[in-house]
Amino acid sequence: MTFLEPSNSDNLLDGLNPQQREAVLYRGPALLIVAGAGSGKTRVLTHRIAHLLGNKEAWPSQILAITFTNKAANEMRERIKHLVGDPEGMWIRTFHSACLQILRREAERLGHNSNFTVYDTGDTRALIKRLIKAGGYDIDNLKPQSVAAVISKAKNELQTAEDFATNVDVKNPKSSAIAEIFSAYENEKKRNNAFDFDDLIGETVFLLRAFPEVAANYQRKFRHILVDEYQDTNHAQYSLIRELTKPIHSAHAIPDPKTGELLGPASLTVVGDSDQSIYAFRGADIRNISEFSKDFAGAHTILLEQNYRSTQNILSAANAVIAKNFDRPDKNLWTDAGTGEQIIQFTAIDERHEAGFIVDQIQEHHGEGIAYSQMAILYRTNALTPSIEAELKSQRVPYAVIGGLKFYERKEIKDALAYLTAISNGRNDEAVRRILNEPGRGIGEKTELKIAQLARTNQISFREALGYSQDLGLGPKLTEAIAKFSKLLGDLEEMAATAKISDVLIEALVRSGYRYNLEMSRDPQDEARVENLDALVGQVIEYQLRNQEASLADYLAEITLAAPADEIDDGSGQVSLMTLHTAKGLEYPVVFIAGLEQGTLPHMRSFEEVGGLAEERRLFYVGITRAMKQLYLTLALQRTLFGQMNSTMPSNFLLDIPTELVDQRGAEREKPMYQPRAVGSGNYDRPPREKKVWNNAITQVRNNEGLVLAVGDKVKHDDFGLGTVIATTGEGARQTAEIRFERVGTKRLMVRVAPIERL
Repeated sequence: MTFLEPSNSDNLLDGLNPQQREAVLYRGPALLIVAGAGSGKTRVLTHRIAHLLGNKEAWPSQILAITFTNKAANEMRERIKHLVGDPEGMWIRTFHSACLQILRREAERLGHNSNFTVYDTGDTRALIKRLIKAGGYDIDNLKPQSVAAVISKAKNELQTAEDFATNVDVKNPKSSAIAEIFSAYENEKKRNNAFDFDDLIGETVFLLRAFPEVAANYQRKFRHILVDEYQDTNHAQYSLIRELTKPIHSAHAIPDPKTGELLGPASLTVVGDSDQSIYAFRGADIRNISEFSKDFAGAHTILLEQNYRSTQNILSAANAVIAKNFDRPDKNLWTDAGTGEQIIQFTAIDERHEAGFIVDQIQEHHGEGIAYSQMAILYRTNALTPSIEAELKSQRVPYAVIGGLKFYERKEIKDALAYLTAISNGRNDEAVRRILNEPGRGIGEKTELKIAQLARTNQISFREALGYSQDLGLGPKLTEAIAKFSKLLGDLEEMAATAKISDVLIEALVRSGYRYNLEMSRDPQDEARVENLDALVGQVIEYQLRNQEASLADYLAEITLAAPADEIDDGSGQVSLMTLHTAKGLEYPVVFIAGLEQGTLPHMRSFEEVGGLAEERRLFYVGITRAMKQLYLTLALQRTLFGQMNSTMPSNFLLDIPTELVDQRGAEREKPMYQPRAVGSGNYDRPPREKKVWNNAITQVRNNEGLVLAVGDKVKHDDFGLGTVIATTGEGARQTAEIRFERVGTKRLMVRVAPIERL
């Protein structure tokens, strides 16, 4: 291995621990930095880049740094700027935005114009829905979402529509239909001068493989490639890195200006942690990091274990959980920041009890001076949020659901952006058709289909076909409406050539009548829609200030490439609610992980999938390590999901956490009601404790197996006293009863677990 020894004046190594220092100084063909959660990987990456620049080993334009979110890319850029000044010309980008820039430059080689549109998930599903309808497919479960998922998976494996069709089971009607839709979908995108999200990487890989001179150009340009979160890369992303770090084709090789020798492959540095590989459902392949040394000759590995985020209690819990996974690096997180508070595990009677506890704790922490934005509630599935949101609203706690309905997914925003898309790329039929009758122009579905047929017959775009509406035999009023719409788009397109994006947007909203219709509406929700449009204009103005040279196409692409984590505003003053997957890469002083029950975390699907439980364990590990100071783990003994109340059992993952790290609170079982499944070890039969009271809620449960109540039965409850059954639902273990108690009124209880007895 080769190291560069800095001069005494070099202060870029100050404050680095020995392993971080080694990672910054190492020079070789390939470096794997195994960075445990909170071990300062961004610090190492930015100092490594700054050291290359500061010692004049590379120009900024020779460095490509790849992250997974715009938020992470912006943070990296700011840190480098603080260390060595503005790294103008350096590519610090996400995988998709880096590929987008390459495709903008090389689009014509692939038969596209440089102003191509990038389809987001909604655009893709809308087009597939139309193709399913047009094809007349009468097959059960052939839904746009599922078809889009199959196509996306194939593209992440770098399969073309032809490849997919070759391998499909022709005897399976559904598979054959998807193959036909896949092919039609690709043709429509080409006609619309569009790529979808997955194409950005796949088409770039194809470009580099098909055109050696293009590959050589980028192989010469990028002499140092650094990739963050390498464990999350899929096959397409892995292939992109392989193409960029291959030896330059001999026909295009040039001498190194310093040594005179032919330029070799670029230096590759990847940072990641196999213990945080949680995106297998998106195609992420953990082998990309576990087999890095096999894939890249001469690779060196450095292990970062010192954690700068969490207390030792939190880290000890995380270490204990992840240690149960096999075939992983021997890594043990530690900190010198102190032991910290115990982890609080709260067992609730039901989801409302759980939500009440969580929000009460949030209010308590807020009263102690912790901002709402410094707290997060994490969960495995979005189905857990209704009760939590209801309690947050009840206690007037500001919150934001990250990854839920985004600002850019609202109808009025999608419509406004469709106007901009139609102006930027007239070949985008989906955008033009979306706004054809928005606001209402009296142009119905039948007329739209006639225009589409005219376009297809004459092999022109839908936008161009609008100019021939007089040939469709429509009435004068309808023909005039189409002509006016066509002229509006033409005028806006001409304006966009010289005007600011915000001015074009305002003109589109005003001249189309879209904003006026909302302002004149008596629907109170339309007032909020007008405010959303105003917010969009403000966002565009802000974007222009940050990107003065950006085009309309650049702006539209940035919106499409935004990740859920990019939505988080650290200064918003809101509690963040998000899935554990979305929380990757984030940190909060106070973290709640809700719904820690078998079937939820680990998810029920994981018991059927190879490696599924190992990934669920990694997901829990990721959640634990988001916490800096205080971690709460909550579960409910019964939970209503999708209208069905069910008894639950605690997640077996909880058994992996040493008891001395945990402060157990909430409901207790008098005797075990369930046998744990064979995941982990131990049992749930703990010694009885003194009954605790929290918010006057039930704090003990018992196993009432065999107890069946009927209307009119008299009962005694340990907390609520005497009562009478007034209604029952369900049977057996799922029976619930409404009981009118003399002291506290009517309560709805699950018979099997409530601390009651029949008199």
